[in-house]
Amino acid sequence: MEIDLLKEFYGFFLHLQERAFEFPEKERSLEAREIQQKNRSLHVKLAYGAYGAQSRIRDRTTGQLVFQKEEDHVDLTDLRNYIILPENSTAGLLFTERFQGSGIVSALSEAFKKAFHAKYSGYTLEINAMTSEAAFGAFMESGEIKKIRLVRQAIPHDVAGALGLGDEETELGSLEIMLRPPRTGAFRKKRIQSVMSGETDVSSLLEWRNVAFRELKVEVKIADSVRTLSVSSGTTPGMLYDLDSEMRKEGVVELSDAWVYSKAEELAEDLGENMGLSADRMRREFQWPESWDRYRLEVPVDAND
Repeated sequence: MEIDLLKEFYGFFLHLQERAFEFPEKERSLEAREIQQKNRSLHVKLAYGAYGAQSRIRDRTTGQLVFQKEEDHVDLTDLRNYIILPENSTAGLLFTERFQGSGIVSALSEAFKKAFHAKYSGYTLEINAMTSEAAFGAFMESGEIKKIRLVRQAIPHDVAGALGLGDEETELGSLEIMLRPPRTGAFRKKRIQSVMSGETDVSSLLEWRNVAFRELKVEVKIADSVRTLSVSSGTTPGMLYDLDSEMRKEGVVELSDAWVYSKAEELAEDLGENMGLSADRMRREFQWPESWDRYRLEVPVDAND
């Protein structure tokens, strides 16, 4: 049986427009709001948010209460997503947006894989972080390390005490150590390359002066672009792209949908070369079947929910 994975993703997003997928154990909800197609790619806005807690929302200037959130109310954030699946390819690329350090990829992966495996139990589907050794190698080899950042949630108590911070500020705050080379120079790569390639455990770089950090971010400059490679302890390295620096470089003042999706398309072609996917193949025109608009890939509902 021949399966077009693009059809399955499209049907899945159409289903999420009609019925949100709930993660009751996490008190989270996922739904789709906007879906656009361009050849073999999809531009999708997914709304993701939490429920299960009451809160008050007030106007900062007047102090007036404007909304009372109840436990069943879902606080949703719209996040842009770009997916491209070239025809007759066994692999594609998925870009998801992160906001204030939080992303949607784990929730999207869990929901889609549950729907896919319920229908195609004999097939294997993998959604993995982009960690191609060829891709990392190309970036690290041709680029210059311009910044190293160590990030942790919660401020250490001795630092908080020195700054006179309260318990809530300490627990909800974050600490970031930033290292920069001399203005015209770059950091050495060998140790960082060994971590990014998986040869060295990142935990060896995530502790400084007895403070444990959660994430290591390395900014690599390639020509006029900046790529951020990120790795956390116990996780597979992930590839992040700093849109703020891309906007400054291109003189873009507004983070519009059109610009974000065009940037994702550009980055996909950049990565595609390392996966054996030519730009010509990724741009190839595709006649979108009308029947796909009537298809739905539904996430099975747990009878215990």
